[in-house]
Amino acid sequence: MKWVIGVTGASGLRLAHMFLQVLRKNPGGMFERLFLVVSKNAGKVTAAEGSDFNPADFADGFELLSPEDFSAPIASGSFAFDGMVVIPASMSSLGAMASGFGMNLIHRCADVCMKERRRLILVPRETPFSLIHLENMTRLKRAGADIVPFIPSFYNKPESVEDMMRFFSIRLLDVMGVHVPEQNRWGEG
Repeated sequence: MKWVIGVTGASGLRLAHMFLQVLRKNPGGMFERLFLVVSKNAGKVTAAEGSDFNPADFADGFELLSPEDFSAPIASGSFAFDGMVVIPASMSSLGAMASGFGMNLIHRCADVCMKERRRLILVPRETPFSLIHLENMTRLKRAGADIVPFIPSFYNKPESVEDMMRFFSIRLLDVMGVHVPEQNRWGEG
């Protein structure tokens, strides 16, 4: 499997960091290639949140691509890859994707996923949602995207925020089509 992970400038980079850690372990040896594109605004949010998120930390498990590199393979529908996860997905990025207005490689890759009917999984990060946000998400859903907001589960008895983020990351893998056995799944614990 070949997947693209886009990280935009929305709050919640700790969630992206956790998801990338889970992916880097390559559960079940399912991933042949993983691409990582981090928007410029993600760096600003990292500083504001006091996060230690650094894309360079993932160079050993991902192919790092510049958000300005429209010549990257993932910018073309003729390059075969399975799909894309955008985590977190800012409302401005969702708006760009919903309108087909690609200002960076993350938007362009999302456009490729929709036009080629590949998986596009968006983890929106905003609250409350405005009507415009909801309409953009509805438009993206109609175009084939999966909208998967970070809503923690409690039946798995998390003891920390990290537990919640790790379990959510496993659920994201489910949406990607990768099943990881987990003792805290509903009915499996």
